Amino acid sequence: RGTSESSTATEWVENSATDVCMNCHARFGVMQLRRKHHCRRCGKVVCSTCSRSREMVLEYHPVKPQRVCNSCVAAPSIPENPEEATSAALEAMRAGKPAKPISAASLCGMPLPSGDEHREFATLQVRVIEAKGLLAADFNLVSKKSSDPYCLLRVGHGVQVRTSTVCATLEPRWDVTTAFRVSRVDSFLHVEVWDEDTATKDDALGFLDLPLAKVPLSKPFLGWVPLRPPEAQPLPGEDGKKAPAKGAGAVLLEVQLSDVKPIRRFQAFVSPLPPVPPQLPHFDIDAVYGPAMHLLDLIWSRFVSPILFWTLDLIFWTSPARTLLALLLWNFGAAYCLQHSPAFPPLGLLFFMLRHCFHQNDVEASLKKVKRPTLVRKQTAPAILESPQAAHEHGALTRQDSKRVDYDEAQLGSAVQSLCFVLPGSVKETCRGLQPLLRTAADAVQTIHDIFVWDHDASPFVAIALLLFAVLSEVLRFDILLMLMGSSILLACSPLVPALSGFIAYLSLLRAKDLPQEWEMRNNYEEDWMSRDYLEVKGSSAVSSPRQRLRHGKTMPVLVKASDRSAT
Repeated sequence: RGTSESSTATEWVENSATDVCMNCHARFGVMQLRRKHHCRRCGKVVCSTCSRSREMVLEYHPVKPQRVCNSCVAAPSIPENPEEATSAALEAMRAGKPAKPISAASLCGMPLPSGDEHREFATLQVRVIEAKGLLAADFNLVSKKSSDPYCLLRVGHGVQVRTSTVCATLEPRWDVTTAFRVSRVDSFLHVEVWDEDTATKDDALGFLDLPLAKVPLSKPFLGWVPLRPPEAQPLPGEDGKKAPAKGAGAVLLEVQLSDVKPIRRFQAFVSPLPPVPPQLPHFDIDAVYGPAMHLLDLIWSRFVSPILFWTLDLIFWTSPARTLLALLLWNFGAAYCLQHSPAFPPLGLLFFMLRHCFHQNDVEASLKKVKRPTLVRKQTAPAILESPQAAHEHGALTRQDSKRVDYDEAQLGSAVQSLCFVLPGSVKETCRGLQPLLRTAADAVQTIHDIFVWDHDASPFVAIALLLFAVLSEVLRFDILLMLMGSSILLACSPLVPALSGFIAYLSLLRAKDLPQEWEMRNNYEEDWMSRDYLEVKGSSAVSSPRQRLRHGKTMPVLVKASDRSAT
């Protein structure tokens, strides 16, 4: 190794100058399985245990974190232009490209802008002090289980800030303060804890979300917040139900909202900014083909096709008795019931829903004596019964069954998928834009279908609404009914509704004095938060919680991984 010309590491100590680590005084050698490394900050010769931390040292590389010993972790380097890294990250996010996390040391206390400077109303001061009881991601036969944890912080969908890495511990202490500019009241503070690995992908240790809509003004909050296990992080398209915060440790945070501009904050409540569009997913032809086929099945096979063929059967006298009855009802309705025609569509839908409801109850009563066929479902497609002779029982699926099983969605073969990767870039970009739209449309149509076949929790309320609409159509004139319908739809979609709800939320915030209950912040650390790994390291024998398994290389949505770590 030569001598560094940087101003941070003035001179590297030669390898031959010492045979022991200059921090822990452990001896180097082949028998000790310990080799020499150099700290990029001070130039000392240290062992791997004393130099597992990685920090940004711009004199060596502008992007990749460098090896720093434990003694230099508390003395971060000062970059020349921290504004340049922040501006580059914001430009990358506006262009829809992944932005690399910014080192907390490189910001030097500068607040990270939100991207909407004209609507920023406050500064969120976040101090990440320490963590305790984390999961272990590093296992070996020589030493105890441990992790090399670091934190990633962001507000809303903004740029991430990365702390330094603390090596070989389940009780890391960072004591780093970061500031974020806030422009949206629905923003949240998202904190993720990762284990750094040099040769492989980093492992997720836990995460937490703190909503900022109910934070009182200029009042600091200090306390322990439990981490949720990595597998509880919802993926894109999944329902973000809150998982119990147990067995992943906790983080000691100090949060304060300062530099508040009351007028802009009130404007953020009554006139919120439009939601940030999510990043486009990766190209997946099955994410286009599956929802498209599901929409075709729901719209054509289950709606248009039955009505069309039923109408054609009446026209061509497939069943003479049914066609003759329809002829008599048509003429009678045209002669005597034309003034009641606005009530016919809601009554028809109500009759359709009640028919499915009673049919399900009858079939469920008969199936109590018979073993129920096995269902195979995945994602969002029609249910498939494994036994062919039970196809007529498909309409007997209850809401409880649909909650226990998933849908089976059509997929293309591997050969077709391989051929799709040679498509032009413009076609792939179009498919990426269609993937979330088709998924949303398929889920919406599936929900409407479940409501009208009485397979949804909202089915009774929709039936009552249809009955009320039929009664109103009989009481009011048709023109007045149309005026009420159009005005209600337009007013419901107008900015008045979010402005009114935001004004009410702002009034409730003015009366708030304590921290939000959603934070689950406690003054003292609770033993239920400890991971099994931490209890084993501490020598605890009473372990009641199940083993939390780490999936190697697990990633989280909207997470931009740090750049590859440089090895000595």
